[in-house]
Amino acid sequence: MRTYTVSQPWYEHCHTGRAGDSNAVTLTAELLMGLFIAYGYWIVFTAILLDNAGLPIPGELLLLTFGVLAKAGHLDPLLGLAVAAAAALVGDSVGYWIGRLGGARVVARLGRSPRFTPGHASVVFGRFVFGARVLLAPLAGVTRMPFPRFVFFDAVGCLVWAGMFILIGYASGLRVESMQQGLRVVSFTVQAALAVAVAAWLITRIAAFRRSRPA
Repeated sequence: MRTYTVSQPWYEHCHTGRAGDSNAVTLTAELLMGLFIAYGYWIVFTAILLDNAGLPIPGELLLLTFGVLAKAGHLDPLLGLAVAAAAALVGDSVGYWIGRLGGARVVARLGRSPRFTPGHASVVFGRFVFGARVLLAPLAGVTRMPFPRFVFFDAVGCLVWAGMFILIGYASGLRVESMQQGLRVVSFTVQAALAVAVAAWLITRIAAFRRSRPA
């Protein structure tokens, strides 16, 4: 079993909510960073796969964080690059086959073919465009780009994309402590956004329910 040496007392924040209750542990940014160091490769693989499959996960932020931790000596940057690129390729392949197998029905319902046909350059560099990463693979499937050709150019794009963000994090000179502060900000922002989204959904549901009630 691999032992990870960290320069920060990651788990000092884990305190009990009351005397004698060792299960009431507070989840904070330090614990999240500790988990990332211990399970970074699995976290990167799962998150990047889901990100490329269409879920709103900040893959670039995770790769930047991975680069910072690799610079600190906690993780292997080359292994991380291989894991991230493989996960992105698997996620894109899922999207490709969704478009290949189910896209014809969507096109038939719309009554027209897609106006944009992905080419080799767009498959390689399109993932750098916000939002395009989710659409390019299914579009390649819908437009019947040969799968071996798609896999080749997509693999190049995955390596370039993952390598660039890991390298930026590695060369940024950020310290792990700075990443902790950034993670706190991101965590608060995500929680606030989720709270606003849930509140907006509840308001719309309540308004729709009131409109549907008979006068």
